Amino acid sequence: MHFLRAVSRFIIGVVFIVSGFLKAIDPMGFSLKMNEYLNAFHLGFLDFATVPAGVLLAGAEFIIGVAVLKGVKMKFFSTAALYFISFFTLLTLYSAVFNPVKDCGCFGEAIHLTNWETFLKNIVLLGCAVLIYMQRAKFKPIAIPFWENIYLGCYVFFILSISAYALVYLPQIDFGNFRAGTDLVESVNTGAEMEYETTFIYSKKGKEQEFTLNNIPDSTWTFVEAKTRLVNAADPNSETINFILKNTQGVYVTDSIMRITSPLFFISVYHAEGIGAKRLKKMKRMRDSLLVNRAQVFILSGNAPDQTEKALGLAADTPSSGAGNSGRLTTADILYTDYKTALSFNRSNAGLVYINEGIIVNKWSKDNYPLRIRRILAQDPEIVTANVVIKEQIFVEISIALVLFMILILRFISKRLYWRYLRRLEKDKERENVPEV
Repeated sequence: MHFLRAVSRFIIGVVFIVSGFLKAIDPMGFSLKMNEYLNAFHLGFLDFATVPAGVLLAGAEFIIGVAVLKGVKMKFFSTAALYFISFFTLLTLYSAVFNPVKDCGCFGEAIHLTNWETFLKNIVLLGCAVLIYMQRAKFKPIAIPFWENIYLGCYVFFILSISAYALVYLPQIDFGNFRAGTDLVESVNTGAEMEYETTFIYSKKGKEQEFTLNNIPDSTWTFVEAKTRLVNAADPNSETINFILKNTQGVYVTDSIMRITSPLFFISVYHAEGIGAKRLKKMKRMRDSLLVNRAQVFILSGNAPDQTEKALGLAADTPSSGAGNSGRLTTADILYTDYKTALSFNRSNAGLVYINEGIIVNKWSKDNYPLRIRRILAQDPEIVTANVVIKEQIFVEISIALVLFMILILRFISKRLYWRYLRRLEKDKERENVPEV
C-alpha cells in the first residue's frame, strides 16, 4: 500500500502541476476555452469572469499538484484533489458523450486530447485520488505548519506571477497556431500546420558544423548562418489555421496580404472599446515609425466595423502615405477577422506582430513595443525567430528546474529538519520528566 500511495501521489502531482502550469502560462488562451464551455451550457453572460476564473482555476490546480507531490497538508489537499477530479470527470464524461466542445483544454494549447481521451485520463486520476483520500491519515507531515504555509506561499507567488506576466505582456511560451516561426502561407493554404526545424551553421578553425537549438556550441565557435527546413507536414486531415482577413469592403484579402514580400506588421485589436486615447496615440506613433522605415502596417480588428471605427476614430477611406499621415488612421489601414483569431494572433490587445514573407517572426505586447525598428528590420528574420524560440526553451528549462528543486530538494531537506525538530521535542520532554535530585 505504501508503494501504491507513492505512485498515486506522483501521478496526481505531476499531472496537476503540468496541467495547471500550462493553463497559467496563457490565461487569455484558457479563457477562450472557458468561453466555449459557458456558451455550450448557455452561460455566455458570465464571459466577463473567464480570465480571473481561469487564473484562479489554473493556480488551484497547480497548488494541489505541488502539495500532493510534496506531501504538504495531505488531509486537506487529498480531499481537494478528489473533489476537483470528481467534478471534471463528470464534466468530461458529458463532453465525451455530447461533444459540446472539441477539446477540453486541460493542457492549454500545448497538448490536445479528444474528449474520450480526456475522460479516460480522468478515470485514472480519479482512482489515484480515491486511494490518496482513503489513505490520507497515513501521510506524515514533512514540516511544521508554519513552514508548510511558507512553502505553499512561494508556489502561489510563482504561479500567479507567471499569469500576471502573461496578462501584462505576453505568455512566456507560445503554444498557439500563431507562434513565432509559423508559415501562414503554407498553413492556411495546405490545410495543415507545418512543422519546421531551425538549424544553425557555426565554424571553428575553418570547419563548419550544423547545430540544433538543443546543442548550441560555446563562444569559441563563430556563427555563419541559420536554416529553416520542413521536418514534418502535420496530419493532412487536420484543420487549417483560421486566418481570414477582409478589408472594409468585405473582400477577402488573406492570400494577397500573406504574400507581401516587404516587412509586414499587424497591430492586433480584439477589444476595440478597451483602446483608450493614450493607447491609441501610442498605436499611431508605432505605426508612423514603421511606415518611416518602409514597412507595411495594418490594424487587425476582431470587432465589428462600427465598433472599430468608433473606438479608433477612423478618418475617411484614403490610403496611408507614410510619415506624412502624421498618425492619422483611416479605414484603409484596417483589416477584419473574427474575435478568436485576433486574440489568438496576439494575446495582448493592441499587441504588435512582425511577419516576413508569410512567416511570423516576433510579437510584442501593447506595453512592450520595440524601440529600435530600424535595427529589428536590419536583422535576419530567421535569427530573430530563433532567438524567440531559444528564450522560450530557456524559460521552460528554468521553470522545470525551479519547480523540481523546490519540490524534491526542499521535501528532502524539510523532512530531515522536521525529524530533528521532533527528536528535539522528545528530548525536551525527557528532560522535563527527569525528577530533580
